[in-house]
Amino acid sequence: MKTMRATEAEQPELFAEVRREMPAIHRAAAKMAKQLRGLSGVSQKQAIAEVTTCWIMALYPNDLKLALSLSDAIRDQVDINLQECWRTRDLQKQH
Repeated sequence: MKTMRATEAEQPELFAEVRREMPAIHRAAAKMAKQLRGLSGVSQKQAIAEVTTCWIMALYPNDLKLALSLSDAIRDQVDINLQECWRTRDLQKQH
């Protein structure tokens, strides 16, 4: 099932919220990443999967369909972030 991606024109309030909270998002992610130091790569992956699973289960404890939908959306967002990182890195290499 292909995940539907909302554009900024379709969801301006969500894009504005993320943009406004981006510094706090980066700080929280950096703190969480520090906790993973010392774990092997596969253990880091498992830890991230467990945190994500716990968070999704807290949001949708009684609805597997919604839980899996959110899981799909998170995977899609990771793909978006990776593509943006690569694009930014390639632009920086050109200068």
